[in-house]
Order: sequence, then C-alpha cells, then structure tokens
Amino acid sequence: MTNKENYASQIAVVKQECPEADDSEIGQEFERYEKEFLIPPEDALRSVIRKFQASTGREVTSGVNTPVREEIKVSRFEELGADDRNVTIEVSVVSYTPRTQMVRGEERQIAFGWIEDNPWEASSERVRWDYKDGGDKGASLVPGTIVRLEGASVNEWNDKRSLNINRTTRVTVLKEGGVSAPPVGDEPISISKASEVEGFVNIIARVMSTKPDVIVRRDGSGQIPVVRGRLADESGSISFLSWKEFEHEEGALVKLVGASVRKFRETPEINVNDGTVIEPFHDTSFPEMSQLADSDKVAISGLRNGMRDISITLQVESWNQRSFESDDGSTKVVRSGDVLDPSGRGRLTAWCEFDPSPGDFIRIEGGRVQFWQGSPDLVVDNIEQVSNLSDAPWERIDPEGHWVEEGLSALVNGGSRRGIMTTGTIVAVRDDCGIIERCPECRRVLRESSCSEHGAQRGQEDLRLRFVIDDGVSNASLLVSREPAESFLGMGIDEVKEEISKNGRAGFVSTLRTRVLARRMVVQGHSRIDDYGAMVLADSLEIEDLGPEEAAKAVMERWGVKI
Repeated sequence: MTNKENYASQIAVVKQECPEADDSEIGQEFERYEKEFLIPPEDALRSVIRKFQASTGREVTSGVNTPVREEIKVSRFEELGADDRNVTIEVSVVSYTPRTQMVRGEERQIAFGWIEDNPWEASSERVRWDYKDGGDKGASLVPGTIVRLEGASVNEWNDKRSLNINRTTRVTVLKEGGVSAPPVGDEPISISKASEVEGFVNIIARVMSTKPDVIVRRDGSGQIPVVRGRLADESGSISFLSWKEFEHEEGALVKLVGASVRKFRETPEINVNDGTVIEPFHDTSFPEMSQLADSDKVAISGLRNGMRDISITLQVESWNQRSFESDDGSTKVVRSGDVLDPSGRGRLTAWCEFDPSPGDFIRIEGGRVQFWQGSPDLVVDNIEQVSNLSDAPWERIDPEGHWVEEGLSALVNGGSRRGIMTTGTIVAVRDDCGIIERCPECRRVLRESSCSEHGAQRGQEDLRLRFVIDDGVSNASLLVSREPAESFLGMGIDEVKEEISKNGRAGFVSTLRTRVLARRMVVQGHSRIDDYGAMVLADSLEIEDLGPEEAAKAVMERWGVKI
C-alpha cells in the first residue's frame, strides 16, 4: 500500500488548505512523522498543514478546521475497529519491554509489550493484545498495573491488531502493579530470579518435559495448538507455555531470549510467543537432566495455586467418592480425600478410578494445583499420574497429632497451608465477636438480616470470634468458628447468648479483651493467603502460659541472644 493510500484521509485535509501541495510529498511527510517521531498521522496533521502552507507561500493559519475526533470508549478489544483513534479503554499491563532505537542520529526509547482487556475480571475472561509505547509512559505501564488509556489508537498489520500509546495518550493508574522485570539484555537470569518478576526475560534451562495441548477459543471459533512443559536449572524449575512450535526434546539445553514471565493464578509461568528466540545452547558444566530431576519435586508446604507438572509423595489420611450430574446430563464420579506429608496437610482430588486406602503412600507425577476452600488442592486427571508405593518414604504419620510448627511471618509471606501451628500475640479483638446470623443458603454472614447474594433471610445463629494476631514482624486476622470458640471460652453457644443478653455485646467483647488482649496464643489450624491479606482459621487455640524466666528464654532463643 502506497503512502497516498495509507494517509488518504489526512492528505485530503491538507489539500483543502494547500491545494498546490503534491500528494506524494504530503504522504512522505506523514510517514516521516510516524516512523521517526512515532506520531500517528492524525496527531501530526496540524504540523504537516503548517509546513505546506509555509512552503507554498500561503498564510499560516493558527487554527485549522480539522475534523474533531470523537472519543471511542470501549471495555473490550473486540469492540474496536482497525481504524479507530482516540480510544479510551481500561486494561491490565502484562509486560513492558523498552528498546532503544536510533532516530535521525539520536537514541529514542520506545517499548513493546502485552495488555489485556476486561482487567477487573478473571484472566480467563480477558483478551490479550500487543501494544507499542511511543510516548515514554513506562512509569505508569508497570506489569500488573491496571490503567485507563485515553487517546490511544488501533494499528493493524498482517490482520493482527495492536494498540498504539502515543505522546498525547493519557495514562491513568487505577491499580498499582507488582515487581516489573528488568529490561531484556544480553545476559540470562536464573529461573529463581525470573520467578520473582513479571515481564520479558532471557534464561538458559534444560527441557524437563513437553506435552502438546490445545486451548479452546472463548468465542467457540476453534482451538489453538500449544505446547506445555517444564524447564529447570540449578536454581529451580518453572512451567512453560509455548504459543508456537516447540521442537526441542526432553533433556535439551536451550537459551530463550525474550520469553515472558506471567503469573497464572499465583504461580509464575514462562510464555513463549512469536517474538521469543529459542536456540540450542552448549555448556558442558550445566547439570544433566538426572541431576535436575528433583527440581520439580515439592512438598505440601510448597504448593501454590496454579502449579502444574509437579511431583510429590503423599500419605493418604482419608478417601471417599461422590457422584454428580454434569451439564450434559451424564453422571460423573469424583474421588477426593485428605493427604499429608512431613511438611503439612492438603487435599487430593482424582478424576480417575483411583481408590487408595487410608495410610497408603502414593506418588504423583505431573499433577496440578487448584484452590479448594481457600487452600491448594492437588488434582490428578488420569490414573497414569499416580502410583502406590510399596516402600514407606517416612515413618507413618499419625494424623491426629500432625501439626507443623511455622512462624507467623513465614505463613503471612508464603502460600495458603493446612495443618499448621503458629504462635503470636493478640493485639486486637473485633467488636463483632459473639453471636452472628448466617444465610441458610450460602452461610454468608447476614448484614441487617440481609444476604448480599440471596437478599432478606431468616438467619441461622452461629458463634464466631475475630482477633488480630501479631509476632512483632507480621500480623494476620485470626478467625475462630463455633466449635473451637466454644472449647476456648468454656461456654456453649446458648451460654454465650445468655451472657450477651445480660451484658450486651459490648460487655461480652470487653470481658474477652480483658482475657486475651496482649496475651500470647498458640493456634492450630490452616492459613489462607489471598489478595485480601492473611488469615489464620483456628481448629484449636490456647493461651500460652509462660513464666517470666521461660518468656525471657524464648525471646533470647528467637533473636539469638547469648549471655
């Protein structure tokens, strides 16, 4: 397509003001503005008109009757056309990769990356586009940030659309993002370091596994072939998703340039796209596949939502199955149970005919993790992924007394876990401790006899205590449900109701504060870490009664003080 065809509408406007100007020269000027200064033709229109007014001897006007561009406000990329300008849309920034280019002998920085529409919804409901930042907006376009773009423009090349962020584009940060990846340089980084960032990285790794897969398009128009697998180096391992052909076999050592780290739920994942360069790498000192075999082996304490292709050894605590009717009317069976290892407890779900007995030791290869009731749930999809072990990997654990002690700070800064025991000081007692009412449909707490999901309801009474527990470094909400609350208080729910009726809720809470505030508490239960913060849900709790000497000794041991 020629310049005259590319900029036909803009050339027509210039010709209205400068009839003597040559069409080709006008087109070349628009092309120069776009390529050298990264200014789209609609934004360069006024300057181009002034130039040709001056060159043809016409009076240079201070105002030009150029068409006013109407704002195009959309929420989804699919609503945009190939020629749309002055676009306003809210997006999530996935990546930002700056590059330096020489423009007329001077270095200028532009950037490329990915953005996703529908940023306030789950990632499965979003569509991803490429974008180019020619307006030096890097301070606002941090990966993980949600921004509103005003004045962006659509670009189409080879039937693929992207968004241009220009100098005149306004970028408003609506939600701050996380840690951004460093600019891509020549030096690769380790997998452990790549796992801490989001954005483009270079890594050298050995291919541990590959598996062809497909992703079904959300609009039902077909499937996208992909390759999933796992990469490893001395620092750890990470799963990858390749959107293009991946022809490297298991065991191959490869260098990836321009791969993208993206978090799937809570778990970082390497994305390989059309712009990623994958090449064989030779390093005789790099660990062999057998030496890296343990890199994908994890314990229950290390499970995170979204992990894939994991290997883990477990002891089965309980097992059951249930049948349900699927959307297509067929009856399906799902099997699940509680499992444990020396690091904690968890849940296992099997979508295959797998029926272990309590006490069995099992091995899972290629499992995945998804959230279930606020904590990671291991999932196996076919029987080939799981096997029974004849030799016990550890002395059989008694489930009744299996509580793994963990510091509160470690829990707050880690992932959700079951079967933990932690200690901290109660620094706050919430005013809503005592009797609450729950929705009979969904068990949500009612507010003024109304459920946020089911409207006005006749509530079911329940008992709940809410504290804040602190270890001097970190803190978390401590939630105590009816059974452990009754055990801790030494009172049943009816006795609590009677006390509240006599002294009021404020009186009950005041008595509770006198008992627990500034006291150290030992809690057994599970932790839930999510976007709303850290919460410990107690199965049992008790006040830690330490004498002055024992308390002083505990403090010295904690901080390594020796006298």
